[in-house]
Amino acid sequence: MGSADQMDDSPAGRALHLVTDDPARAAELADAALAAARAGADPDEETVALRALGLAAREQHNADHGLRHLRRARRVAEAAKLPARAAEARMSLALVLAEAGQPQQALREIDAASPALRGLPAARLQMQRALILDRLGRSDEAMAGYTDALAAFRRSGDQLWQSRALTNRGVLHTYRGSLRQAEADLRAAEQGYAELGQELALAQVRHNLGFVLSRAGDIPGALRWYDLADQYFAQTTRPAIALMDRGELLLGARLLPEARAAAEAALDAARASRMGLYEAQARLMLAEVALAEVDLPTASKQAQAAYRLFSRQNRPAWAALSRYVKLRASSPDEPAHLRQARSVARALATSSWPIPALDARLYAARVALDRALRTGQRAKAAAIAGELSAIRAASRGGPAQLRARAWHAEALRRIATGDIAGARRALNAGMALLDRYQAALGATELRVMAGAYALDLASTGLRLAVRGGQARAILRWSERWRAAALRLPPARPPDEAGLAADLAELRRTVDESAQASAALGLTLLRRQRTIEERIRTRSWQASGTESGSASGISLDRIAMELADQTLVELVDIDRTLHAVVVHGGRFHTRALGALAAVTDELQALRFALRRILTSRGTDDSRAAAATAARFAVHQLDDMIFGAIQPWLGAGGLVLVPVGALHAMPWALLPTCAGRPVTVVPSASEWLTASARRQASHPTMTTPPHQRNPVLVAGPGLAYAEAEVQRLAGALAPVQVLLGSDATAEAALAALDGAPLAHLAAHGTFRTDNPMFSHVRLADGPLTVYDLERLACAPGTVVLSACDVGLSAVHPGEELMGLSAALLQLGTATVLASVLPALDSAAQELMVEMHRRLATGDTPGLALAGAQAEFGTGLDAGTATAASFVCFGAG
Repeated sequence: MGSADQMDDSPAGRALHLVTDDPARAAELADAALAAARAGADPDEETVALRALGLAAREQHNADHGLRHLRRARRVAEAAKLPARAAEARMSLALVLAEAGQPQQALREIDAASPALRGLPAARLQMQRALILDRLGRSDEAMAGYTDALAAFRRSGDQLWQSRALTNRGVLHTYRGSLRQAEADLRAAEQGYAELGQELALAQVRHNLGFVLSRAGDIPGALRWYDLADQYFAQTTRPAIALMDRGELLLGARLLPEARAAAEAALDAARASRMGLYEAQARLMLAEVALAEVDLPTASKQAQAAYRLFSRQNRPAWAALSRYVKLRASSPDEPAHLRQARSVARALATSSWPIPALDARLYAARVALDRALRTGQRAKAAAIAGELSAIRAASRGGPAQLRARAWHAEALRRIATGDIAGARRALNAGMALLDRYQAALGATELRVMAGAYALDLASTGLRLAVRGGQARAILRWSERWRAAALRLPPARPPDEAGLAADLAELRRTVDESAQASAALGLTLLRRQRTIEERIRTRSWQASGTESGSASGISLDRIAMELADQTLVELVDIDRTLHAVVVHGGRFHTRALGALAAVTDELQALRFALRRILTSRGTDDSRAAAATAARFAVHQLDDMIFGAIQPWLGAGGLVLVPVGALHAMPWALLPTCAGRPVTVVPSASEWLTASARRQASHPTMTTPPHQRNPVLVAGPGLAYAEAEVQRLAGALAPVQVLLGSDATAEAALAALDGAPLAHLAAHGTFRTDNPMFSHVRLADGPLTVYDLERLACAPGTVVLSACDVGLSAVHPGEELMGLSAALLQLGTATVLASVLPALDSAAQELMVEMHRRLATGDTPGLALAGAQAEFGTGLDAGTATAASFVCFGAG
């Protein structure tokens, strides 16, 4: 009797054929066929109907139902002495058993089915066996099985199973790093599924094409394929494997909150469908995300749970990967750590995953080298150099991240042999490679987060420089760490019109939400989240250019451009705060102490200032807050500037804080009081911003701030319109947007290329998603995504609003937020607050600052002069004045 897959003329056969196209409809047809078969005592048709029901349940992510139907199909066929039907049922049962986390049982079903099948059915069984071997990590056997089965399908003209075999082989090629072969197989499968009208299979293979690009490091390209596939998945149920692939991509780009959400959703989907195979992988992904977030307890717990599941499923390569994540969540100082690291590296070396295997080898070698150097065991260090040479040789091919590891291995090898100059050259080569990779990424978030790939290289460079006590070297490596994302040119999303429409809808939704009832407000908040996700997805699909690079910074040029100013760059090296000071052409460095002590004091200062600014509590509590603030101010000044006072000079300060100190109200510190202070994410960004300012007005005889400034007042602030009208009277001619005219689109049109812009509006810093930090205008929020649509950024921007000077800090000291985005987009200077502001005091500060700008003062000098008018006390007025910070050129 022929295969049920070929019996399109029977109801059960039609249901079976429809499974991978429309599983819900297939289940309906199979139910009807099953009832008719039982009524007509037709075990052949009953077996096929049960098999169709089982496979439809699998496509609908319900392993329990799938196993129940397929086991029943096997029993019916065996009782009726239908060996071929029983073998086909076993073949389908094996597939679901493997996905349910029972691969050994799956192989037993395959072996039991084998004697009863010949010809094309035997080839299908061979492919199913290859798929199970693939999931067990036996990739050479799996590859041979796919290839042999594919040849049989081609000879018989079975296009559907050809496409299935090509899909499976393409995914295996991807895991083995053979990306060109993977894409060729998957493209051929895509064409086959399209010709057959197999929509579900087409979505799955398109998702797999995204997976190939993900492994190649093409993040925007991968996201485009994933989103194309998700248009189908969103109509049914998103598969756990698709969620995991997306999560892996987001993790690689260091979009950590989104990666965690994807991993948690994948775990929920896998557990709901009883897919033990995918539950283990989802737990491993969640562990990897937690590790990146430095949530070490969660990382360790989930990695251990994944290890137990993989071990029970007899999947040694995956189990080794889980051990590796658990190892990295523990302390390298534990006595058994190095032995465990080497054991994990050996276990992964037997897998077919080159990147994790090399990563584990590099990790073990680094741990061993650190121990040897700390204990002065030069002979051991020299022995480790051989292993590092092998890692370098094995890492030379493949995507940028792998090649960067090769350079890191070479740098460590040079350190092990005492060749410090060679180590620096290798680190520089690795960083240059990552610069080029980062420049090819489009969306701001992806470019910023991709800076995290350079952390290991930069950390090694910094430690090397600190060991040598070289101020210039420390500054150079600190700059390499910080500057990469901010110096790249912005990319435009591929769908400008769609993005504009989404941003307009977001503003309408936020506006409706602010006026809605509690019940409706919840619905609108959900809609807002959906729109925000759509906006982010559009921006992620942008591609960058190759023109950006962070590798060409000149320290001598920085020293020359400073003139009488002083650069103070703060660097966190293994949680110890170091300062590099540049003044008068000379470079100095000093270790300042534990970073935690400084951040604890800043937290105490901000808490006290918020109490002063918000007028909460009794008179006594506010007096106590002022006392606490004064104490914190002097402590912070001593911790940061005490040891470096002799090098600071009397001119302005250019400060490059570590990320945790970007929220500092610097003007309150005695060392900063009364002098121009400019805060920048990196010295190279200050140099770039200064060049922008000089290009816009090469002499100070005609300050740009006298040329038609843009003044915008948002709703809901008692002093906003009054502030703007006072400024308009003093700065005429001006362009003013008030009331209903102050919309986001009108503001963007006015801001485009404006020499000076002043926005008096409610500000919100979004800790959950800094790219949606915004100022509120008449029709809703003006966000970072809006600002990215500007063709030409305004020269100087004043944000007269609370908290909008804040930025979120990501790995590599990269910043995201409204002020950071403006600087990245080309604005030379941003003046903004890092604390709540008292409206009346802020208005007086703004008026005085603009008066000074109009006379030719630079923004930094104008702000410092205006702040000095408030005196040296600590009340709501002085705290408001001090909360404003000059970012950028100064």
